[in-house]
Amino acid sequence: MREEDAESERHGFWAWEAVNALVRQEPEEAWAMILRLVALAPDDRTLANVAAGPLEDLLGLHPYAFVGLVEEEARRDARFRRCLSGVWGWTSIPEDVQLRIRRTWEGEDPL
Repeated sequence: MREEDAESERHGFWAWEAVNALVRQEPEEAWAMILRLVALAPDDRTLANVAAGPLEDLLGLHPYAFVGLVEEEARRDARFRRCLSGVWGWTSIPEDVQLRIRRTWEGEDPL
């Protein structure tokens, strides 16, 4: 591995750890960060990473605290709705919350 790639990987892991800690310990701040990441995502690949990472983790760890906010944001913002379609970690999200989430992007192609 090139030295530059190794350095980039180290920074990426640090960032992942920081985001993971935020989702676990400060979910309201994590929610704000997720909304910002969605707004700034340059492409579907980035949206998919937000979906399968911090958004999925937030919904798995704090499903009932955020499902209403998620539904509201999905109604308001097509970009967020697109991101939400990339959440796939259903085993960690209660079934009733899964159904509510899936309804928000019904009829759209998932990421």
